[in-house]
Amino acid sequence: MVAASLGGFVLAGILTSNLQIIRGGVRITQYAEMEAQVRRGLDYLGRDLREALELTWNGESDLTLTIPTGANTTAQVTYAWTAASQSFYRVAGASSAEVNGRFELVRGIPPLAGGAAGLTFARFDRDGAVATTDAKTKSILVNMTVARSAQTAAGSQRMISATLTLRNKPST
Repeated sequence: MVAASLGGFVLAGILTSNLQIIRGGVRITQYAEMEAQVRRGLDYLGRDLREALELTWNGESDLTLTIPTGANTTAQVTYAWTAASQSFYRVAGASSAEVNGRFELVRGIPPLAGGAAGLTFARFDRDGAVATTDAKTKSILVNMTVARSAQTAAGSQRMISATLTLRNKPST
């Protein structure tokens, strides 16, 4: 009887430890997935911003870039975040409302407390002052709060910030 009770306590301890190890593994997987998506999203945006010839400011979470595509031709791409999909995405063309060809870069960017955007852009001129026009914009600051959660583990949340420069865009 004593051995059975002692065995039950040991088994309960082992099961609790295994559950904690599994939860830790889930959190690490979520964190790694989140980091990979953020890196990929910032890489795409950074590449297009470096090549951009023009920028159109559509709003704090929506901007359109004109990028060279070949021999004297250009194309427009739009980067945006929406509360509905809670994702940061890239889409060909000048409208973030376009669904065809939309490429999700980062999933899991919920709105902030009070309904504020989970991803915002800020624009600056070549001297680092806040730019008030598209023509004066020379760099973009990206702020996003990404989150991951699962039923078996506590979620991960992280604030990401990056400043990216438009290298091909002429200064005014």
